[in-house]
Amino acid sequence: MDPRLTEILQAEGFPVSGIVDVAAVREEYALHADRYGKWVADGKHGEMGYLSRGLDRRLNPELVFPGVKSVLAVLRPYPPHPVGDGGLRYARYLNGPDYHEVIQTALTRSMERWKSESVEGDGLEYKVCVDTSAVLERTWALLAGLGWIGKNTLLIHPQLGSYVFIGVVFLNREFGARPAPLKDYCGPCERCLSACPVGALESHDLDSRKCISYLTLEKRGPFEKPVDLHGYVAGCDLCQEVCPYNTKAVRRTGPVPPAPHLVLDEEELLLESESGYRDRIKGSALSRVKFPDFKRNLAFRRNGGSTE
Repeated sequence: MDPRLTEILQAEGFPVSGIVDVAAVREEYALHADRYGKWVADGKHGEMGYLSRGLDRRLNPELVFPGVKSVLAVLRPYPPHPVGDGGLRYARYLNGPDYHEVIQTALTRSMERWKSESVEGDGLEYKVCVDTSAVLERTWALLAGLGWIGKNTLLIHPQLGSYVFIGVVFLNREFGARPAPLKDYCGPCERCLSACPVGALESHDLDSRKCISYLTLEKRGPFEKPVDLHGYVAGCDLCQEVCPYNTKAVRRTGPVPPAPHLVLDEEELLLESESGYRDRIKGSALSRVKFPDFKRNLAFRRNGGSTE
């Protein structure tokens, strides 16, 4: 990988990056694609219809960016400290502006700068993908050597843990980059599996339909059965909190105050109007949650998980 590109990416907030040629990983990618296809076929994606609708494109990156020859993957850490006091909680990744826009802008700026400053960027065409295109981001990050996929199904970097955003750039040129996946350092550890209170996890497999993060972020309409949200009103970090690689990341960094859109006063939230909610979450990833569903999460958390 061009050292100049590494420098540019680091300056834009991506401390870890790697490139892999598509032709060099066809067999490995096919295995991941087959497993993902089976996961969708088993219905474990729940009501996330966009995952099934984008299945063909996820299985074949040529449909996302015709002529793709290589893939750049990057990691951007987010604050690893908890948001909330254990009473009313948000997932850590929500503590900041909408990562889709932030990473999209930073990666685009990085690629344009590389094109203008390096001979390796000459004639380059690319497509930036940040959790909105039909892309298997974790697979590309794995193949590019940025970590391994843990038993909680998340990408884990040995220093940064799993509190990271993944960005992917499809490129129209090869760079002679072979796959460089890291060893799976989870070993016999099963803390993440034991920490999931709703039984959504088996080793390297997630049933979204049971997952607190899915229920509070992606599920639309009423919950069909009781479930303890463990204080969460948006997202869930329980399987990440116990990971040894994440506890190391927490110790190395200082706490960050909650962003203004992450209100922790439950009474204030219960009295909030729809227009107030929309104004509050504008420009944040919390905008993924519609007002009726956020109110549902609040009420469900407040009444101890009952559907009554």
